[in-house]
Amino acid sequence: MMKQRFPFLSFSLQPLRFLVPELPQSAHTRLFSHLQKADYSVRLLRYWWAGQALKAEAKRLGRPLTVVDLGCERGWLKHFTPAGTVDRWIGLDWNPREEVRTLANYDEVHHANFDDTLPVSSQVADAVVSLHVFEHLPRPGSTIAEISRLLRPGGIFLGGSPTMPHWLAQWRERYFRRRLQKGQIAHGGHITVLSPTRWRHLAEDAGLDVEFITGSHLMRRTGHALENQRWWIRLNQIWGGLFPSLGSEAYLQARRQPQWVSQTDDLSSHDPHWRGLWVGLGVAALLLLMGVGYGWVQNLQEAHRETLASWLDAHQKGGDVFILGEEAFHPEIVDRHDTHPADSLNALSHLLERHPDAHVLVSLPTALDLINRNTTDLWQVDSRLDLDDHDYLLLKKHSDGTPLHEYLLGAVHVPAKPTSLMD
Repeated sequence: MMKQRFPFLSFSLQPLRFLVPELPQSAHTRLFSHLQKADYSVRLLRYWWAGQALKAEAKRLGRPLTVVDLGCERGWLKHFTPAGTVDRWIGLDWNPREEVRTLANYDEVHHANFDDTLPVSSQVADAVVSLHVFEHLPRPGSTIAEISRLLRPGGIFLGGSPTMPHWLAQWRERYFRRRLQKGQIAHGGHITVLSPTRWRHLAEDAGLDVEFITGSHLMRRTGHALENQRWWIRLNQIWGGLFPSLGSEAYLQARRQPQWVSQTDDLSSHDPHWRGLWVGLGVAALLLLMGVGYGWVQNLQEAHRETLASWLDAHQKGGDVFILGEEAFHPEIVDRHDTHPADSLNALSHLLERHPDAHVLVSLPTALDLINRNTTDLWQVDSRLDLDDHDYLLLKKHSDGTPLHEYLLGAVHVPAKPTSLMD
């Protein structure tokens, strides 16, 4: 999560030409040439913001920093970093130039393959800076993991690269990689595309907390008159804060997370784990769910009872008897004086002998068993009830309803001739 939205606006912006007198008079380098072109050369703003971020970190710690410049090349970053900010400069590059030693005066300079283990001890740096390096790396995730190793707990990583929206960056990177495989891009060219989303994922996967990701500018034209206007630079920085991926370059600051093991040093070995509380809460939740489930079942049974009772009441003509062929219904309407439960076809047959004109309440399978018995009785369907997605039939002999064997022909295969209930 970004803690700052417009970090560049909080950094002091002075004309970059102030560096010219500080460079050796004999050092007419590329940096000297760029500084002559504009007060605020957009091409050089990457070094300005990194120097300002290092200054802010030194102020926070109350001491000068040890900085690893990953991709130091000529050591230009040191010229843009305020005096007193850094105590020790360590430069890493696959091809470090002599200028980094003779003009920038780095304390250490090492040849390094950024796709391999870096030649620096672990946890040596308060800050690692890598500006416009990651777009050249084949495996940026491996490199940023090495950067995390170099950082002390709480140290910062300052990174920057060309950028574009994530969906477009993925497509463009695949294009670069295909060209690299075909030998159309030399090793060291642009082969990786870093969107703000990609930067965030890389940092977080390496154990770094992203404090900000922002764009630098919308457009760049080196030497244009607008690069002499402070308001133009600030306007571009506002755009970058609003739309980090819709510009030319993106920059981030990410902080290495503290070692989690060190956070337990002051804790007692008998520190409570609150296991009893969590177990108790779990049991309480289980009992609550059981209570809710029981109440739901009770409500469902009550709804069934009311539905069945209303159905029977609708067919009660004053002295009718109902035989219940479904055992599941017995507890729900057993208190009715006009009902008799039957838990089998034999029990149902005996009840019919005592109540030959009774209504019989059965499910479809039981109704099928009824007509499959060897009987000459003609059962008619008085009514049908759909309860819990199951069909139940109210049958009666010699009524005006639909013959049962005809009704069942629409649902299951049954003999064409009616059968008898009695063997």
